Amino acid sequence: MARPSSALSYAIRLSIALYMVFSFFVFQTAHVVHGPYDAAAELSQRKQEFILDSGRKKGMQLQPSTSKILTELHRPVSQILNNPKLPEWVKTYAKWHAQQRKRYFDDMRANATSDVRFLISRCLTNDKCGGASDRLQEIPYSIMLANQTNRVLLVRWEKPARLENYLVVPEGGIDWTVPDDMFPKEENWHLRGKEDSEHKIVSTIRKDSAAPKFRQYQEEELGGNKIYHEIFRLLFSPSEALTARIQSTMKSLQLNPKEYSSVHLRVKYPVKGIKENDFSFEKHKSQITGWSNNAVNCAAELHPNSTIYVSSDNNDTVGYLLEESHFAQHYIDATKHKKHPLVVKLVARDYSTENEHVAFSQTTEVDGFMNVFEDLFIMGLGKCVAHGVGGYGRLAAALCGGECVTAHRKHGGNLNVCSDALKDIQRNIDKR
Repeated sequence: MARPSSALSYAIRLSIALYMVFSFFVFQTAHVVHGPYDAAAELSQRKQEFILDSGRKKGMQLQPSTSKILTELHRPVSQILNNPKLPEWVKTYAKWHAQQRKRYFDDMRANATSDVRFLISRCLTNDKCGGASDRLQEIPYSIMLANQTNRVLLVRWEKPARLENYLVVPEGGIDWTVPDDMFPKEENWHLRGKEDSEHKIVSTIRKDSAAPKFRQYQEEELGGNKIYHEIFRLLFSPSEALTARIQSTMKSLQLNPKEYSSVHLRVKYPVKGIKENDFSFEKHKSQITGWSNNAVNCAAELHPNSTIYVSSDNNDTVGYLLEESHFAQHYIDATKHKKHPLVVKLVARDYSTENEHVAFSQTTEVDGFMNVFEDLFIMGLGKCVAHGVGGYGRLAAALCGGECVTAHRKHGGNLNVCSDALKDIQRNIDKR
């Protein structure tokens, strides 16, 4: 076949080029008129994707990663046991506990008498056990006591619901569960018996001295190293239902583990004229708003320019901080009116219903207490915690590692006054 002339070849190439240019403009015009495609939007999206990718490389705060949240919630037991700060006795006890528990069940299957001894942290139907923190704070000390007296530690809750609805044994962790058929019905649990006695089972209800003793142990024996959170994670992981709740909340609030901090307000605690049984936010509003603003100041002082997760035993208190406080107005001025940089961002999960108190609530529904554990874990995944009176906030502070913590209210209810975060920020801006 004869080759086309150079003039013809040039004409063909020119026609193709003109057609491509013409098609491009027709394509652009058609999509601008008819909708879904917009070149500027496409470029903007590409730019945003580039920024997000760069942010990942530079460690910027981005949309929370599901895998990162799950990794922090369910850290492998092997990783915890490899923590050099964890005392050797904890690692030894974890292994011994598994061996003794297995030996006990082997004896039961063989209808043999077992010499395995137990220490049970319990809250049975007729026991008076306190709230969630009253029961859970003692666990690390109970582990230490069980180790010293050669007992297998177990935990059994019957009220307000089985603990397994909220917390489960992590894979390879210390199995604290008590199946219904684990002990004969006539077995005596020897409530408040001596741990070093010859009783096969010794059980306890809420040891108020346990948490302070363990904190003292950390300071005096471990050189100030905080290991409470590691021991807790050897025993407890959030259940599947609780994990889903935590993950959903953290993603919706854009909370990345260790990149935000938390404040907890126990405003119903019975001090300073407060009575839990007839508490009213409006009745004590002037007190509560003062406590609340100071609490946020303390959290901002600990972790400047951070998002602060707010939790409380009273939903009106959360609503005040997020909707009425000067922090709320500051947020509007920063985001809507662009008056200044955003430096204090307060967030909370749905606070339309109040957290039930594990000790006082009449609720028997399992889901009714899920928020209590959800808040606890979310605060525990943050960087810092500013807590007030009561044990719940202190427990959250221990779960976040115990290194970045402050008390915005002291045990008797008096304020630990922190400087006004927004005024401090404004002073720094004015100096520039």
